[in-house]
Amino acid sequence: MDKSLDILKDKRITLVGYGLSNKALGDYFIKNKIKFTVRDLKKVDLPSGISGFFGESYLDICEDVIFRSPSVHPSVFPMDKTVLSEISFSLEMSKGKKIGITGSDGKTTTSTLVHKILEKEAKSYLAGNIGAPLIDYFDKIKEEDFVVCELSSFQLYDYTPSLDCAVVTGISQNHLDWHTSMADYMFAKRNILKKAKRAVVNYDSSYREFFTHQNITYFSLSNLENLVGRGESYTYIKDGFVYYNRQRLFPLDFIKIKGRYNILNVLGALSVAIDFASLDSVIEAVKEFEGVCHRAETVAKVGGVEFVDSSIDSTPTRTKNTLSAFKRDKSVVIMGGYDKNLSYDSLKDTLNGLKCAVLLGENREKIYKAINGSPKKIIIVNDIFEATRVAYKEASYGDFVILSPASASFDMFKSYKERAEKFKEAIRGLENEKDKGNFKRLIK
Repeated sequence: MDKSLDILKDKRITLVGYGLSNKALGDYFIKNKIKFTVRDLKKVDLPSGISGFFGESYLDICEDVIFRSPSVHPSVFPMDKTVLSEISFSLEMSKGKKIGITGSDGKTTTSTLVHKILEKEAKSYLAGNIGAPLIDYFDKIKEEDFVVCELSSFQLYDYTPSLDCAVVTGISQNHLDWHTSMADYMFAKRNILKKAKRAVVNYDSSYREFFTHQNITYFSLSNLENLVGRGESYTYIKDGFVYYNRQRLFPLDFIKIKGRYNILNVLGALSVAIDFASLDSVIEAVKEFEGVCHRAETVAKVGGVEFVDSSIDSTPTRTKNTLSAFKRDKSVVIMGGYDKNLSYDSLKDTLNGLKCAVLLGENREKIYKAINGSPKKIIIVNDIFEATRVAYKEASYGDFVILSPASASFDMFKSYKERAEKFKEAIRGLENEKDKGNFKRLIK
């Protein structure tokens, strides 16, 4: 048995929720002969020999140690129980140099680029909220390796990780269907800094003052040269170049990914890597980096219309950032999905002058009320296939059709990835249309 499991010896263990992270944890326990049960509201298939408790009484917990799924709020458990999670167990017990990255916007891009820089120096593992559970790599990680974890507010709510570096990217309204308030959401995010050796924080964020640390590096799209020497460190833009504490590093045109918000993500990644990697590794990775899947990613061109998949945009702020990289009068956006109790009022100015907005999902009427009068045209539809066809009809040669939902996917899809795949399937349907009919005018 792995020595890290000694803390669970002679304990009765249950996994509450059986999604990606707890399934991986369960597999690890089975391999190490640790007994556990599974509890979930819905009945799920379990490995042979594992007991499950399902239905309305699934929280009638008798076990000593609870491993909660990130989506399950800690407040539902009895006060006398030990509540852990796959990420808290894996990250605390893991070897290696640990970097944790959180934020409402930009954390996936930042995490991915940090990983790509660091793997040029040593072995690097990318895990957490970005996809793969860290427990999948647990046995492989060595002291000299890097561990890069994207951490959500769900994961941080009852967990203060020990990190070599903690990163806070952009902060905006998010997950207010799970958190009781914005203050509650911020409380979770701030936990990432409490036991970190160093902090990297977005200087341009309106919530910057909430994220303080004695050893901090700020990153910004503005020229922060005048602040250098005050005790903190600074990564910033000046005269078309990226600077770190008055040292000119490389020109902006090394950055391939679109949008000012993505430049900010690169600055955040650089601010982390500056302590762990050579400048040559940083520059090489930045020049190679073309972004992450489902984030302002061009996936097809049909009849002169470019289709852009930004299905990962699950908040209004992310949609605002994505649309800022495209000409408004050349853009048709597909929006809507699961409502996280967010306000969409801020989208009205962003969509002003946009060619058309196509709305679907459970929050389509809510978005319509927030943006009405801003885009030149708003069309409400029933599903992603209708949305794609309608958006294509509204576009002209040289235009963009952009899937940027400003919403989560769970009303119609299992994940933002499935939403993106259905979008691509709909595009393929357009490509294969034998009788173009109304689409003929779009073909050069």
